[in-house]
Amino acid sequence: MKTPHHEIAVARIDEWRYAFSIDGLVRYVGSQAECERRAAILAPRNDRAAQDQALARLASAMP
Repeated sequence: MKTPHHEIAVARIDEWRYAFSIDGLVRYVGSQAECERRAAILAPRNDRAAQDQALARLASAMP
């Protein structure tokens, strides 16, 4: 069972480093691009439309 993440944030530490945190706990420190990539992966999203499109492609590909 997955635990929902309530607060995902990317904060600037200094000129080059950024911190990626979940619920106030820092999980990763690195470049801005890497922190934003991790945030995008874990951010909640409603991708039902994408799932429906994938299902339609699968159904049309089946004989």
